[in-house]
Amino acid sequence: MMTREEIITELFECMNIAKRGMHTRLRTIIGDLPVSPTQLELLLTIKHLQPVSFKKLAAQLQLTPGAISQVADGLNQQELITRETDASDRRIQTLKLSKKGDELLQAIDTRRHNITERVVQDLTTDELAVWLRIQRKMIAEFQQVLDTKESKKAQ
Repeated sequence: MMTREEIITELFECMNIAKRGMHTRLRTIIGDLPVSPTQLELLLTIKHLQPVSFKKLAAQLQLTPGAISQVADGLNQQELITRETDASDRRIQTLKLSKKGDELLQAIDTRRHNITERVVQDLTTDELAVWLRIQRKMIAEFQQVLDTKESKKAQ
């Protein structure tokens, strides 16, 4: 029987392997579409937070506002997002998905769903539910660390 430390080490190694596999699959999903993995990550984040400021996007993705601006410029040129001036503070620009951006994400989501379905086809619904609960716990922990960093920066 493995010790807790051995299990944690094995989990970490498995997560790294899974991450590399997911990146490979992501390139397959994007395929012929006009976005890079970084642009896709930005589009997905904008979709979930919109309207969202450059500053909030930078904090969420742990990038600089300048890096966000550079990626956003390319998405704006492709008409996948729109920039708007915040009504309450005209100094702040926010980003939203355009109709074209939403359609692109729907196409990507269909491809992603098909691949994910193949990856998990041998798992039972109960196993998937346990996996989902574990993933949510991990995400909550990661978010708590991110929130703590952000609150320290603000002080």
